Amino acid sequence: MESKGKRGPGRPSEGAREALIAAARELFAARGYEQTTTEAILDRSGVSRGAMYHHFPGKLELFEAVYIQVEDESVARLVERAEGETPLEIIRSGSHGYLAESAGDSDFVRIGLTQARRVLGYERWRELAAERGVGVVESLIRAAIEAGQLVPVDPGAAAVIWVAVLIEGGLMVAGADDKETARSSAGAVFDHLLTGLAAG
Repeated sequence: MESKGKRGPGRPSEGAREALIAAARELFAARGYEQTTTEAILDRSGVSRGAMYHHFPGKLELFEAVYIQVEDESVARLVERAEGETPLEIIRSGSHGYLAESAGDSDFVRIGLTQARRVLGYERWRELAAERGVGVVESLIRAAIEAGQLVPVDPGAAAVIWVAVLIEGGLMVAGADDKETARSSAGAVFDHLLTGLAAG
């Protein structure tokens, strides 16, 4: 039985949004977007249909909220795990951390990498993905340029391109049968690209 609680009379109850996101996240990760019905989300969350529509026009908008949550958590983990004494070392370790995350079996992989681009559509997915990671990467690239570690390129353009490289590398790793080999191969490419951008 999926129901976690009796649904209310159809008004936006306190905590309904959080309950809907939590339930939808569990179901999207386990079944996928297409195989998850709105009814299943309502049963799992214990939220009324009226309360759901107060917060989300439909299942697609609920998926977007789940995706944002998953991506924000991933960025926070990567920032926390990134190591190094210099901006360039932090960029390198954070990039390898992204590949490690992509090789796992987390909600980030099940929802963020393998479903979001298809469900949200390329343009919306790209917009949301860029909003979450580009700012962090741009600040690190700018710091590395100022420290004389990277050639003086446009930090904004470099950040957009590097985030695209990260995402494609992550997709390659997530979809590989041998994830460790794919992770090693992608990591080697990352290192060569960073070496090419290094000053001196």
